[in-house]
Amino acid sequence: MKSKKHAHVACPCGGGDLAACCGRYHQSEAPPAPTAQALMRSRYSAYALGLEAYLLATWHASTRPERLIWPKTPAW
Repeated sequence: MKSKKHAHVACPCGGGDLAACCGRYHQSEAPPAPTAQALMRSRYSAYALGLEAYLLATWHASTRPERLIWPKTPAW
């Protein structure tokens, strides 16, 4: 049986392949982003991908909402 090649998915932050870029921080047991820039890029990517749990987990508790309300269509 031939092994399937995994398609490379571009990271929304523009940093290359999602798995090698911000995707590594989106996993539940992943280490935190090492720099402020990496954190903000990973949060942007999480927003673009609809990863509510990651956004809430990386939001300061003093300003974090209980849940996010996603627009039906993003307004860019």
